Amino acid sequence: MTSTYWNGAHTERYSKSDWAFKPSIFAKEVVNFFPKQGKILDIGTGQGGDADFFQSLGYEVVATDYADEAISSSSKRVQNVSFHNVDTANGLPFADSAFDVVYSHMALHYFDAETTKKIFLDIHRVLKPAGVFATITNTIDDPEKEEDGYKKIEDGYYQDPQGITKRYFSVQSFSSFASSLFEVVMLDDKGTTYKDDIETLIRFVGKKKIYETTT
Repeated sequence: MTSTYWNGAHTERYSKSDWAFKPSIFAKEVVNFFPKQGKILDIGTGQGGDADFFQSLGYEVVATDYADEAISSSSKRVQNVSFHNVDTANGLPFADSAFDVVYSHMALHYFDAETTKKIFLDIHRVLKPAGVFATITNTIDDPEKEEDGYKKIEDGYYQDPQGITKRYFSVQSFSSFASSLFEVVMLDDKGTTYKDDIETLIRFVGKKKIYETTT
């Protein structure tokens, strides 16, 4: 991923799209799985629509994004949210067990398998015991990966004609990354967004598993 691409996307498209400023379909679907109060980390907040929704319900919200333009735009518009510019691939700069919920809307499908594993481990680390991880991602059923100019890099992972890499999860492949770390509450391919017509996005809600250590 390049910062130039994402800054341009937010300046030219997302900041001018009505759907970017309101709660996503997924946020409204999964908030009932969250504790009634607590601290939420929103990874890949974009224009901050979901972060704003969560803070309006009384949650303490920390929101991150890779794009400077996303952070600049959302922080000017959304109140009572702490915004941070973070490259998720380089690690989450937060303490262990800092959050009751880690949430991400369409922002965790840009990484190779090794990096995806590291990110999920990091999400597990920053969650409190029994904390909730909720995310919606690309689907393996997306026909765009079959278009001219898409190049397969590894199973489920492609580069588009603009050089942006994307992972297309199936229920099974998502489980392979998440099931050892999180107790599955919901995992299906019934996700939708306002932005696209696809109705088979991968939805996941899980609770952090606790591993006892022996000495």
